[in-house]
Amino acid sequence: MSVNVSINQGVANVLLHNPPLNILSNTVKREIKETFQSLAGDKRVRVIVFEASGKHFCCGADLKEFPARIEQRKAKGAWIEGHDMLQAIMDAPQPTIGCIKGNVLGGGAELASAFDIRLFADNVLFGYPEVSRAVFPGNGGLERFIKLAGEAHAAFLFLTGEKISAHDALRMGVANKVVKTELLELEGKQTAQLLASYSNVTIQTIKRVIQNSQNKTDFYQKGMTDFAALHETEDVKESITAFFEKRTPAYQHK
Repeated sequence: MSVNVSINQGVANVLLHNPPLNILSNTVKREIKETFQSLAGDKRVRVIVFEASGKHFCCGADLKEFPARIEQRKAKGAWIEGHDMLQAIMDAPQPTIGCIKGNVLGGGAELASAFDIRLFADNVLFGYPEVSRAVFPGNGGLERFIKLAGEAHAAFLFLTGEKISAHDALRMGVANKVVKTELLELEGKQTAQLLASYSNVTIQTIKRVIQNSQNKTDFYQKGMTDFAALHETEDVKESITAFFEKRTPAYQHK
C-alpha cells in the first residue's frame, strides 16, 4: 500500500508513501480515492490531515503509464479516475488539511488543491508542467485551481508551465498559510487539533455551507436552513452555557 492511515483523538493522519517522488500512478490514485471514501463514513474521524513522506509532496503522474494510455486510448478513463480521486477528497464531510512541501508538480499540484486548508512549507516549488508533455491537467485540478485563484493565474501557469514559490501560491490564494519547512508537520498537527476541539456537527455544517455557497441561487435557503439547525443542537447550548460558566465546552458532537 502507498497510502497509510492512523487515527488518534478524532484526527485521521493520511500518509502518501510512494518513494522517492510520491508519483501518482493509477494504483496510487485509486488508493487515495478509496482511503477518503472510507474515512468519510468513519464516525471516529472529525478531521483529516494529508501528508507525504520524503522531501517532496508529489511530483505528478507516472509517465511510464502514458504509452499504454495513448496506445490503448485510455485517456478518458484516466480523466475519470483522476476526477474521482479529487472528488473523494472534496466530498469528505470532515475538514481536510493538506501539508504541502518540496516539489508539488502536475498531478501533485492538482492533489494539493483539493484540500479545505492548504498549509505550504516555504520550500515549495509549485506548478503545472503538463504543457511541456503536450497535455493539460486532467485530474480535476484545473477546475479547482480556477476556483481558488482565477482565470488569469490559471492561464499563466497552465500555458507557460512555469513553477512558483510558496509565497506566490499564497498570494494567488492556493496556499492558506506558509510556514518554515521544519515546522510544517507541527503546524498541521496543531491546526487539526484546533478543528477537532470544536463541535463536529458545526465544523461539518460550515464546510457544507461553504461548498453550497458556490451555487448562489440556492444558497440563501440552504444556508438559512443549516444556520437554524445548528441553533437546535446540544453543542450550541453547551457552548453558550460554558461561555457564561467560564469553562471549556464539553461537546457531544450532536
